Amino acid sequence: MIVRWFFLLLLLANALLFFWYAQRQAAAPVAAENEDVAVGELRLLSELPAREKLPARERICFSYAPLNSEAEARRLVRMLEAEPVTAEPEPLPAEVIGWRLVLPLPADSARRIALLDELAQQGWVPESRGSILSFGNFDNRQALEALRQQLPAAIASRTQVQEQAAERGRWQVRVRHLAGYEISSEIKQLVSRSWPGIKVEKNGCEGVASPRGDK
Repeated sequence: MIVRWFFLLLLLANALLFFWYAQRQAAAPVAAENEDVAVGELRLLSELPAREKLPARERICFSYAPLNSEAEARRLVRMLEAEPVTAEPEPLPAEVIGWRLVLPLPADSARRIALLDELAQQGWVPESRGSILSFGNFDNRQALEALRQQLPAAIASRTQVQEQAAERGRWQVRVRHLAGYEISSEIKQLVSRSWPGIKVEKNGCEGVASPRGDK
């Protein structure tokens, strides 16, 4: 009889001990899932010192070119609106398509007449364009230099070369996005079909705005 009561008391003591241990475990703080990140080390942007800067996320910058008009450039920008990128139309530098060899005329009328007479005596009758004489347009510099060498040395040394730019300017679309992102294959195919001769050229990202994907 005494043994049975002792056994029951032992079971009761074990039950109380288990209940106490369970209560202690429930009251203990839950460990963070990632012990490597300390909550106390996290700071808001407003809490950073004035001179401290966050490291910039890497960006990819490239351009689509050439496009024949501003309208085409803006059409391409609209195609990219659904993508998390920044796309901006931008005019390309004027395309040089040729050169003109010219000679400024002297301001003095007597010297001007003397120059025209000298050229005429040697078989040169250049086209008059206001205050300059034009010896023609050339699509390559070699032909221009060959003609310049045929002029009298005193006159050739005073000639000038003018670049001839295309009348219709060309455009490009500059694109920027965060590293790790790729424009969808559907958009790439649509761009290729719409502009068969378009090229993609990577370039620097200095002084650019943040892409929408960074917000």
